[in-house]
Amino acid sequence: MSSIFNEKLIFPQENGKDVELLVNGDEFYSRYETIDGYTAIYDSDIGEFCFAEKVHGCLVSSRITIDRKPPKRIKRHLRENSDIRRKKFDSRFTLMQPELSPVLPFDTLRTFGPNNGLLNGRRVSMGKVIGLTIIVEFADVKSAVTKADVESMLNDDSYSSHGNHCSVREYFSNMSNGELDYANDVLGPITLPKNRQFYVNRPFFADVLNEIVAQGIELSRYDSLGEGVIDAISFMYAGRTLYQGWLWPHNHTLDWSSNGYSSNFYQISSLGLDTDGLSIGTFCHESGHMLCRFPDLYDYGKRDGDFQKSAGMGRYCLMSSGNHLDSGKTPSSISAYLRDLAGWPKRVKVNSPKKYEIEHGDYSSVYIYETDELNEYYLIENRHTKGLDSHLPSSGIAVYHCDTLGSNEHQGGTPTAHYQCGLLQADGHLDLERNQNTGDSGDFFDDVQGIALSHDSVPSTLLWDGSDSGLSIKNISKSEEKMTFEVVEN
Repeated sequence: MSSIFNEKLIFPQENGKDVELLVNGDEFYSRYETIDGYTAIYDSDIGEFCFAEKVHGCLVSSRITIDRKPPKRIKRHLRENSDIRRKKFDSRFTLMQPELSPVLPFDTLRTFGPNNGLLNGRRVSMGKVIGLTIIVEFADVKSAVTKADVESMLNDDSYSSHGNHCSVREYFSNMSNGELDYANDVLGPITLPKNRQFYVNRPFFADVLNEIVAQGIELSRYDSLGEGVIDAISFMYAGRTLYQGWLWPHNHTLDWSSNGYSSNFYQISSLGLDTDGLSIGTFCHESGHMLCRFPDLYDYGKRDGDFQKSAGMGRYCLMSSGNHLDSGKTPSSISAYLRDLAGWPKRVKVNSPKKYEIEHGDYSSVYIYETDELNEYYLIENRHTKGLDSHLPSSGIAVYHCDTLGSNEHQGGTPTAHYQCGLLQADGHLDLERNQNTGDSGDFFDDVQGIALSHDSVPSTLLWDGSDSGLSIKNISKSEEKMTFEVVEN
């Protein structure tokens, strides 16, 4: 998934000029508004965006294009009823998940149950993985980005072209402490016969794969586990990112097979019009789903009975909205919580009262405070504004309250409805939970003398059931590449 929060984006129209709209949502469910607040829907019959009307709780096209003056009956900021939003969301969200085993109850879907906080499905998060990336162009949209440009962005060492911090391969090698070597073969471009707008509502993935197979590709190269399953398939299409339908960047399952090999997960993102548009952030985010089965650490606002929006982990994790930092060219690192679930770093327990030193960019370790609850614990991380964290809104010690049975859909913070991984914001404002921002300068602990966190501080280290976790931290040093903190008797 790639989430968008009230961003102004340019959209092409088949029979009209490009339009600027405000966008909220993700590939599962999204909403578009004109700059002056009228909800818009793309009407494929007319080939333009039209003002939306609400009929029986559902948004429909008024067939009045948004370049005209809206009639009085058209209202601003229309939203569909929650039950309709959820049905539409669920119909797309299930595509991100493989079918469950008959022995698993439905409630184990998403991040609950035996997957220890990760999404259901086949993982390839260790060892050498070779992905298959296919460049796709349309009858009406081509790109100046070449196959060699994409190969460099995905695979090169010391990659810094077009303002990117590193290549995709370097990103995952760094985050995994060398446990995952993810390279990509790049093929194409494959030119589709129709204009790009046609493929908003019609997926082209099987057609493109059939064309690649017809060219004589050897699929065994892309099955690292020897199971007859292709590990990772990525499509990169020409033009700006089109946040609509099947062209919205996403990761889903794909039911396709050829020559004894079947597909599993795929992802799609855009190339841009030229090399200035090349960025690693969204490709890394969707690869996090596809390879590692990382969940989104943001709030969809449309599932699990919760329709209130929140920012989840904000800009502080690739799998929240950190993939958009620096226009996607320097995405946030993967938070310690997800790196730990992937099994990449060693665990350093901080349950003993003493002084600890913690280094920014040491992705070989995670610092964990274990509680009496097996699924609930705290992680401590140095997030200094350097390297992949250069564009974070805060700098210092990050403390995460983790529960593998939680959901970042639940911002309420109650014993039964709370985040899977939540940042204990140092200023105590709960801005992320209240959807006030995606992070600010008061979120991390920096240069604190005396008690910084305890059972009666704000924020506190109480467990979700309200009992004392026992964690108490004092004397946090100034934000630097190497920081110290003390764990004391509570």
